[in-house]
Amino acid sequence: MGTIEKDEISRQKLSHDISKRTSLKTHVKRGIVIFTVIKVIMGLQNIIFQKPTFENLANNFTLEDIYDDNKGEFTLLDQQQVKFTMEPNTGCVRGERFVVMALSAPNNEPKREIIRNYYEKYPDVKVVFMVGKVMDPSAQEKLVQEQLIHQDLIQISVLDAYYTLSYKTLGSFIWINRHCGGATYIMKIDDDVQANFDNVRASLDSRFPQVNENVIACNAIMRNMRPWRHNHTNTVMGKWSINKSKMSRRVYPDFCPGWLYVTTPKVGLGLAHVGKEYAEELKYVSVLDDIFVTGYLRERLHWVELEQLQPGISGNMFKNFFSSCPFLGIYKNVFHNDYVTKKGSGTVNYVNGKKFFFCAFLEYFILENLEYIHPKLTIPPIVEYCARKHF
Repeated sequence: MGTIEKDEISRQKLSHDISKRTSLKTHVKRGIVIFTVIKVIMGLQNIIFQKPTFENLANNFTLEDIYDDNKGEFTLLDQQQVKFTMEPNTGCVRGERFVVMALSAPNNEPKREIIRNYYEKYPDVKVVFMVGKVMDPSAQEKLVQEQLIHQDLIQISVLDAYYTLSYKTLGSFIWINRHCGGATYIMKIDDDVQANFDNVRASLDSRFPQVNENVIACNAIMRNMRPWRHNHTNTVMGKWSINKSKMSRRVYPDFCPGWLYVTTPKVGLGLAHVGKEYAEELKYVSVLDDIFVTGYLRERLHWVELEQLQPGISGNMFKNFFSSCPFLGIYKNVFHNDYVTKKGSGTVNYVNGKKFFFCAFLEYFILENLEYIHPKLTIPPIVEYCARKHF
């Protein structure tokens, strides 16, 4: 091959490389333009369709207002005469600073054992598990036997089910105020969460050198999150879908995800009071427990602050800027979670779950928007790919 031919091949290769780089730059520029346009549109929507405002409720609630000590009864949302049918024989008698409250399903004893073993090395931590009423006598007997050994189960007279998680959360806040009211913090988790408690403690001590009694803090505050409206309940994100008749607002209130958040007995009692006061108005969204408790109930208490657990510049940057983008909130909870090391439902792994995150993106940002335009614009391959049975 002569010199001329080699020079021609080199020129063609150089031209091809330049063309590829130019094409990549063009696609990146187009992507930035599209992203910017979408964010501008969303920003305008937030200005035009502003979130509702509510009258601020006082912060002088008392336990006696919600719990009848003579009858041992209390009200949870629309459920009256609720009772604790099982509870530990002691509260925070050692002056525990933290109460770790895990929402648990009655049959999840192995998961509860993992949590017990992890926190037994922390003398200033009280661990309790909240369960609801079970209809199976054998399942109830297993709980009774477990309670005899560990004395850390709280059971309320509301049926244990996915749609009653909010009732269990508020019920736990009432119990903690009765028996652990002197605790500094409540850390709410699910029983399938494995946490890095040392990181939680260190962040709280750094973020709040003086204890903040009016706080709900988490890894990533979620803002401007639109409800899932699609009806594919068998997909990864389908369990959080809610129709417009139950939740008509364009976006949810700002909230903390329920994998792990930290609050205080004072805030917990306030949230329980709001639930009782506005039960008829809010009970239809109570199926979304973390959004309901830290969002819908919390927004009625203007004195309660949503905070990032992370201290310093990074925490403040996310709280004041990046948290306005729900996509970044999801990303941070999945891939940059300093406090939850493991979380999942069934075979679906959430923390560092690439497929979980990809399906959240596909369902929330593509499928949801297409079906918003017209229900028949669904994409069956997305529904099939993100079906829980494939995880």
